[in-house]
Amino acid sequence: MAARQDIVIPVKLDEKTFRRFARFDMLRLRKRWVRPAVFALIFCAFAMVALFSRLPQSGLIAAVLLAVGLGLPVVYVGMFLSQVNLQADKWKLGKGRHVYTVTLRLRDFTVVNTRKAGEAVTVPWAEARQAYRMRGCIYLYASPAKAFLLPDGQVGVPDAEVWNRIVQGLGKEKCRISLWLKLREKLG
Repeated sequence: MAARQDIVIPVKLDEKTFRRFARFDMLRLRKRWVRPAVFALIFCAFAMVALFSRLPQSGLIAAVLLAVGLGLPVVYVGMFLSQVNLQADKWKLGKGRHVYTVTLRLRDFTVVNTRKAGEAVTVPWAEARQAYRMRGCIYLYASPAKAFLLPDGQVGVPDAEVWNRIVQGLGKEKCRISLWLKLREKLG
């Protein structure tokens, strides 16, 4: 069976999918959790040293160090999640909204933004960064800072065919499948 020339995906994005992607991108892919974790560990270590120093007020100093060491990372994560929610509200994603149309071709892919009429971006596969197939969505990175989300079930072809086209274009070395999906495929 010959491969289709174009796969056109009118992407309808919802809040849940956007939030899941934002957490993946910032916390897992970019590993933005590392600095707050190191910060917390350092402050907790200083708190333990202060607590066991047996100096006057060592308990108070340890409590302050623990509060700062654990409080600031919690605030950091809370601010990140708040910004994600604000972005979803700004884009009025709610239960779903058509945001762009992606056309996958053999040599490249094109994205037409529905919010900015006439603005289209064409990315040759050789210049695209990577792709991740996660539960319910494919994250197609055109560059390190720009990704397009392709939720499952939004096109008239099977999701596996969409993924195969992306793997064909990018190459296997730039494509990753989540462990959850790998296990599901093996278990049938």
